[in-house]
Parts: sequence; structure tokens; C-alpha cells
Amino acid sequence: MRFGILQKYPNLRRLSEKASAYAALCRPFTLLGAFLSGSGMDIAFSRMQAGSFNIFHAISLGLTLAFLQAGGQVMNQSTAEEVAIDKLNGKTYRPTVDGRIALKQAMITSVILYLSGILLAFRLSPAYGLFSMLIAFFAAGYTLPPLRMKKRFLLNNIWQGVARGMLPVVYVSLAYPEYLNLALPYGFVLAIWVTANQTSKDFGDEVGDRAYGIKSLPVTLGPRRALVFMAVTTLCSFGLLNALILKGYIPRALTWVNLLSLPSALILYGLIRGLKFKYGENNLSWICFYGTLGLWYILPTLLI
Repeated sequence: MRFGILQKYPNLRRLSEKASAYAALCRPFTLLGAFLSGSGMDIAFSRMQAGSFNIFHAISLGLTLAFLQAGGQVMNQSTAEEVAIDKLNGKTYRPTVDGRIALKQAMITSVILYLSGILLAFRLSPAYGLFSMLIAFFAAGYTLPPLRMKKRFLLNNIWQGVARGMLPVVYVSLAYPEYLNLALPYGFVLAIWVTANQTSKDFGDEVGDRAYGIKSLPVTLGPRRALVFMAVTTLCSFGLLNALILKGYIPRALTWVNLLSLPSALILYGLIRGLKFKYGENNLSWICFYGTLGLWYILPTLLI
């Protein structure tokens, strides 16, 4: 029925195809962790403070971080060099690679998404607005020169670890300054975990990354050593989590977060076995990474 309508009205069909292309450009699955980091942690902090929460405030925080994440995802596909890398890596289905969306249109979309997140954050409070600009800087600095952090070995992983692990937790805690002493250690643990596991997206992209000087872990260390680095760093993140719990810096209730070591092991297993997921853009481990990242933000909401 829907396809019949689209065939009958060509303009509607073109609009549908364009909307689909822009949706693919934002890579909506990757926005899950960003949204949950805002909404989930806000619910956790507000419950600790007063036993209740403002659902609109939680959703707004989630949306600001989702907009900023989407801006970063789009910007990472809006330069000529990134298109060339995607072509070498066989990602010819991406909208900026197959020509459905021009690079200029993609860059404008990225700026609009960034501004939407920043303006919504300023609507919540000046502190949120200013901090959202810091998050946007980390997202843009990963892709754009002169920083282009993704070309800097190990710093690229640490940069993403801070951006996706530490900063969102601290961002949410701005409304709950009395819990900053909890946000910082938990965010630090999560930053280490992200530093290790976000590189799951780099496996399979070695051809294009090597050709354009992207010094990912698989390119620089080789796949086997990269896996060892991921395993050791992941163990360090959970080791630090438990040490901070024993010292009282993180609530004992969050001991259950150790369950996330299971999907973390699945990330490594998927890379070792080269498992694919036919409905995702990348490998199964990449899917597990974003799902587990979301759980890092959901569990404090359930446990605290």
C-alpha cells in the first residue's frame, strides 16, 4: 500500500528517499547511548536527590546529547577525505559516498544538529549550554583539522573515551553538584571502558584507514595486539570500578555493573571470530559496543 502511494506520487517518493538518506546519515542506532547517557543519568541523580524525577528534564538532556552525537556522526561523513576512506573500506552505501547527499548538504546538516543540541542545552541552563559546546568541540575535533584526533595513535581512543564516557556523566551532574564526586569516578571508569571498546568499529576498516594515515589500533598494532590492548584495558576499567566501590567513591549498589563484563567479553569474541550482523553497518561487536554503552547509563538508574 505504502509503495503504491509512493509510485503514484513521484514527489512524495523523492521526499521519502531523501528523508531515508538523511536518517542513514545520522546513523540513529549510535544515538542510543547518547540519549540514554542524558536521560538515564538524570533520572539516577534526581532519584538520589529527592526520590523523584522530572521526565521532561531527563528527555531534554537526552535529546541535547543525541543531537550533539548526531552532529558528530554526520560531520564524520561530510569531508572528501572521509568519503575516500569509506570507498576504500567498501562503505559505498553511505549517503555521501553514493551521492544521495552532497558534502555541503551534509556539513550544513551537521552544523544544524550541533546548534540544535547547544541551543536546547542553553534553554535548560547556561551551564548546560557552555558544557554542550565543550562536547561539540570534542566531537568536531575528532574529525576536522587542525586537530583531527582520529589520526593520532592512542590519543584518538582516549579522546573518544573522554567524549563518550566522561563528559556526558559530568554534563548531567551539573544540575546536581552534590553528586559530582560520584559522577567523576564513574565517568572516569566509563572513559577507560570506551577507550578500549570503541575501537571495535575500526576492525575491517584497515585498508582505508592505513591509506589516509588513520592510526587506529588495528592499523598500528595489528589486529591481534589490538585485541590484547582491548582485553587488558577493559579488565582495568572493571578493576578500577571495584576498587572505587571498595573505597566508597562509588555506591556499593553499582557492583552489579560488573555484569557488563559479559557483553564486553562478547565484543572481543565477535572480533576474534569475525562475526557479522546483517542488519548493522559494521560487525556484531560494534552493535554490542553501543548496546553495552547504553547499559552503563541505564544500570545506575535501576540500581541507585
